[in-house]
Amino acid sequence: MQLGNDEYVFIKENYLNTIGNLTLSGNNGKLGNKTFSDKRDLKEAGYKDSKLWLNKYLSTLGKWDKAEIEKRFDRIAERFLKIWEYPTIDVLDETDNGEINIFEAEDPKYKKLEYAIFFDQKIKVTQVTKLYVEVFKRLFEIQPETFFTTDLGARIGLAKNSDENGLRQAVSINDTYFIESNIDNNGKFDRIKQALIILKFEDELTIKYAKN
Repeated sequence: MQLGNDEYVFIKENYLNTIGNLTLSGNNGKLGNKTFSDKRDLKEAGYKDSKLWLNKYLSTLGKWDKAEIEKRFDRIAERFLKIWEYPTIDVLDETDNGEINIFEAEDPKYKKLEYAIFFDQKIKVTQVTKLYVEVFKRLFEIQPETFFTTDLGARIGLAKNSDENGLRQAVSINDTYFIESNIDNNGKFDRIKQALIILKFEDELTIKYAKN
């Protein structure tokens, strides 16, 4: 059976070098550009005499056209998937790893931290006080003027001397300035949140509480 001109052109342009239209043979020189039936029946070199699984199927066909190429592609693909089967892999769900934005975090009272992530940098802190100091060190470094043009500086007890402004437990945030740290954990979180809102950094601080 000869292919019509339209189907011949279609196969040449779309299927010529696809898996469904290719096979393995040690007799390419003899098979050359012969018709399908000649390649199938050629003595000692054709598909009927081949010991390859790829060619055994071809030896049973009476024609070679678009439909047969597509069928053969499906057979080969199915065979490949049986031989090289996808392994079973257990994928860990890391979507809930305990990290949470500070604005969505639970009450920090009596809690310890495992770590925090601030501006994409991981901070190893276990105490809320340590987080409080680290956050304000970074914020003051980024936008010091905002601490003086808003009530933020007064809210955290910003002072140049450790005994200024009635600081009870002063901690330094740089070589010059101190802030009050004698505040409960809820108060520290409130001040951190206020600062993040004023500076428009609400999405920049993520925390993870330590497991009890």
